[in-house]
Amino acid sequence: MNDWFMNFGTELIGTMILILLGNGVVANVFLKNTKGNNGGFLSITIGWAVAVILGATISSAMGGKAHLNPAVTLAMLSNGWEKNVGSFGLLPLFFVGQIIGAILAQVILDIFYIKHITHTISEKQPENVLAMHSTGPTYRNIILNFFSEFIGTVVLVLAIFATINWFKFYNFMGPIFVGITVLGIGLALGGTTGYAINPVRDLIPRVVYQFLPVKNKVKADWQYSWIPVVAPLFAGVIVGLLFLI
Repeated sequence: MNDWFMNFGTELIGTMILILLGNGVVANVFLKNTKGNNGGFLSITIGWAVAVILGATISSAMGGKAHLNPAVTLAMLSNGWEKNVGSFGLLPLFFVGQIIGAILAQVILDIFYIKHITHTISEKQPENVLAMHSTGPTYRNIILNFFSEFIGTVVLVLAIFATINWFKFYNFMGPIFVGITVLGIGLALGGTTGYAINPVRDLIPRVVYQFLPVKNKVKADWQYSWIPVVAPLFAGVIVGLLFLI
């Protein structure tokens, strides 16, 4: 029972920190009259890297596996769940913890930035409010957008497996290495779709946005929403199977 609570709790807290700081830096850059307004894409990529490092470090320090991403969880499943994690009974706790953590983080952010959200909408830039919740493509093309999210997630999950194999006795280095990887993904591959590379990072805040009680907001773009969910999950399964070879 302790394993159940630990894995659920560490995924919840780690994912909450990840989304709080990651989407928080996007809000700080995109929303009107924030101290970081117009901070640029470099601020976002660095902020997301720090979010990954802190979320994974806190989750690991509490005894968790620090997946914080359903694509990573599926990668561990396809690679051998009992070998990588333990009892199959723990599997749903990872997903539920990640989902609840993302919900809590985005709700906190929306309360935190509510004045800036309403001001941004009043300044005729409602798309920036959606941007602090979810990603979107620069050019809409299902195949290319899917490919972008798939490749970005492949790089991420490859780095995580490399970390597991390389830093077996230096676990504190793992989150730093993965955070640097996310920085590299953002700088090199983030220009097309905004590099969600994590289904709960995109889908769950998008759901929260759907219920955000503000007027004149743009639609949540559900037509695109399946790509940053399915592509990372597919990438996670493929990389997990690759490491079985």
